[in-house]
Amino acid sequence: MMNAIEKEPLSEPRQAEPGSLAGALKPGLLLLRPGGAIGSADERAMELLGCLSRAHLESTWNEVRPRLEARGLWGAGERCVVLDLPTNGLTNARSLRFDLRAEGSVLLIQDAGAAAALEADLRLSSLMRSLTQITPAVAHDLRAPINAMVFNIEILKETIASGKGAEPGGRERQLRYVNVLKEELNRLHREMEIYIAHISPRGDRNETLDLREIVEELAVLLTGPVRKQLVQMRTELPDAQVPVEVNRYLVRQALLHLSLAALSGVPKEGALEVRLEDRGGRAWLRIAGSPPGPQPPADFDVRFSPAGTIAPVHAARAILTGHEGAVRLAGEPAAYEVELPVARNKG
Repeated sequence: MMNAIEKEPLSEPRQAEPGSLAGALKPGLLLLRPGGAIGSADERAMELLGCLSRAHLESTWNEVRPRLEARGLWGAGERCVVLDLPTNGLTNARSLRFDLRAEGSVLLIQDAGAAAALEADLRLSSLMRSLTQITPAVAHDLRAPINAMVFNIEILKETIASGKGAEPGGRERQLRYVNVLKEELNRLHREMEIYIAHISPRGDRNETLDLREIVEELAVLLTGPVRKQLVQMRTELPDAQVPVEVNRYLVRQALLHLSLAALSGVPKEGALEVRLEDRGGRAWLRIAGSPPGPQPPADFDVRFSPAGTIAPVHAARAILTGHEGAVRLAGEPAAYEVELPVARNKG
């Protein structure tokens, strides 16, 4: 008789190791009694608050609780509060996020710094995805002015070598070749500068700028990808400036992500339309595919795949809301609407 095969016992779920990403993102748990007193705290909550004993926890809570109450955590104020806590001899100064749940009986505590770092990494990975998507078409477009310059240099060299410049009208022809070289060089320089600006954080600071500039640069950057998809790029900009106080580097990323999301659903011979307006103190921007195609991501959620985390639209919303703006999916498919405060009315 065949012997039964004994299965190995299932291993216990692995706990997050100290110093790991999962460990840094793991929340602590405080159970609260009616009135806000501490009932119990798990090991992670003790670690985040920098406490070694129950007495130490009570002392720390007596300092933290009034600050949370002042922010309205148990009232009509915020249900999620971030506080900066000073060093206490056991931990360095840290920023903690307090999230009230279960009708005030459960308080989740997280390392706000770790969450912010993860959000920054997510933003960078989203930028890399979008740049990877457009780079082949951009590179193809950059070859056009280079080829034109090579062609005109060869013709100019031939006219100089043959002495045709001395013939009637020869000098004018040579000057035309030189002007073409200048125009193509300027075109190449502009397109390269716009592409590099989306990669390099040289503008990674808040400044007051004309939002029309960013939209114009976006249109130039997307010329190649739009043409490759056999659609058109249409922009409609106001005559007057639309000043906004933003981080140029980040807002460029946000508009690129939304444009590519809208472009993904535009059928052949359609168009990607970008329209900017100043609506009484709010800069209003519409990015839409025409005719409407499949619905782009509408929930702004992060998606996970074997190829990695997919979050360009999520990153776009985080960037814009961080600038006191908003982004929403419009009433029809393949359209996003963005709002930002106009600088002259801000505050």
